[in-house]
Amino acid sequence: MTDTNQRINWYKTPVDREEFRKLTKRSDAKGLLHMGGFLLLFALTLYGAFYFFQAQMWIPMIAAAYLHGAFRGFMGMESAVHELSHGTVFKSKGLNAFFYNLFSFLSWNSPVHFKASHRAHHHYTIHKEHDKEVWDLPVGLGILQVLAMLTVDIPKMGKYFIPTFAHALGKTQIDYFSWNPLFEKGSKEEKKMIAWARFMIIGHLLLTALFLYYKLWILAVLVSFGYFIGTFYSKGCGMLQHKGLPSEIPDWRAICYNTNLGPLAGFLYCNMQYHIDHHMFAGVPFYNLPKLNKLIRHDFPEPLKGYWRGLAHVFRIDKKQKSDPEYRYWQTLPEGAAPFRMN
Repeated sequence: MTDTNQRINWYKTPVDREEFRKLTKRSDAKGLLHMGGFLLLFALTLYGAFYFFQAQMWIPMIAAAYLHGAFRGFMGMESAVHELSHGTVFKSKGLNAFFYNLFSFLSWNSPVHFKASHRAHHHYTIHKEHDKEVWDLPVGLGILQVLAMLTVDIPKMGKYFIPTFAHALGKTQIDYFSWNPLFEKGSKEEKKMIAWARFMIIGHLLLTALFLYYKLWILAVLVSFGYFIGTFYSKGCGMLQHKGLPSEIPDWRAICYNTNLGPLAGFLYCNMQYHIDHHMFAGVPFYNLPKLNKLIRHDFPEPLKGYWRGLAHVFRIDKKQKSDPEYRYWQTLPEGAAPFRMN
């Protein structure tokens, strides 16, 4: 377990107190619009695959199923589950908990584990022995990994299924992010994590059995396993957060990227393209990050210029790291910005 008594003196860009207070306001209407939009896309893409399945139009069915999977990747910790874990999406705690648990179930996430693990990630971003979600390693992308992300992501399935089934058996030393373990043996949190794993497995088994009984195998595949199909888009966005940057630096401007993304990616990604802003002020709801960014971006490095150019940047770092594993990319601050805080 991480030492939660240690605290890092993070750099934060100064923000007017009154402006900041406005930006931290949460809205049930905005939360419902966005998370309801996720559910609508989930239902529409699922229905599209189901419609073509019934019509025995196999190529359109495969295309619809792939579209469903590509969108579905953003329902998990890559986007929606991540935002909901912060408890800032809705003003109502009940609404936030409902969507957090629902989306966690649909993406094989543990809401108990992820909330605690992600809190540590924010407190100790890319600091060894404390942040186990993201740590200072070469990017390490291989052709098999890319092919898996473009088709059925077997490595991702293993990352989720192995800990889930282990937790259901009470073996909590097996972890999503190698915390070894995250919770103390016998603690209330560990018991909740075990109970959730059992609930999730039983729930998906019952749904799969129901769909197979009625010979609706496309629903059996997509409802329980659609999260692992076509993960390239969602995983690619995740690569544009911290990949290839230095570690052990108490300044999120050095260890996070911001990226210029279009409106569709911004919606699916819950504005996490403003990743420095999010780490610096995690209490600001994601729908207020564009306004926050206007106030503080004068102090930030230039954002990566789009999804594909951003990935090309990460792949270039990957190529350099293969010959020099110690290489890390340092972003450049604009003139007039405060220098990086180094210690």
